[in-house]
Amino acid sequence: MSRQQDGKNENPPVVTGKLSKSFDSLLTGTAYLSGFLIIFMMLSISYEVVMRYFFNAPTSWVIDFSGYTQQAIVLLGAAWVLRNGGHTRIDIILERFQGRRQSVINLFTSCLGFIASATFFWKGLEATWGAYQRGDFLYRDIEVPSALLLGFFPFAFLLLCIQFLREMYNHFRSF
Repeated sequence: MSRQQDGKNENPPVVTGKLSKSFDSLLTGTAYLSGFLIIFMMLSISYEVVMRYFFNAPTSWVIDFSGYTQQAIVLLGAAWVLRNGGHTRIDIILERFQGRRQSVINLFTSCLGFIASATFFWKGLEATWGAYQRGDFLYRDIEVPSALLLGFFPFAFLLLCIQFLREMYNHFRSF
């Protein structure tokens, strides 16, 4: 039996409007960027393997780049995953409730997600701004401005904050 048939609404009404559609487009763009970074990381690691084992000429940038890219991949795709219902949740608890109670639980967990995301956004913004003001660089094989790497955090968590607000609105509407 589908969730719709047994009275459970897995996907509450969606926030609509031009601004919402623009935000959805932004989330889709960040998801594509995340996918592109996965492909680029795969190709750069393959390049590293070929250079190291076939030409005995390892690169100096691939390992650092891969670590930074992994963080960006997760962060850039997180709000898109939340929008599409791919986030982690405890269905065994949610299935015990129906209708309004399930919406209340979903609203509560979305509020907690918003608070956590807002905290990470603020702290990430402070760290990024501080690194920018100090002119911090990561000195490894390639010099990278710290603010550039840290900037993914507040951006991604801002997107998550907005998406959690949309989730809260949708769950509130489903009462």
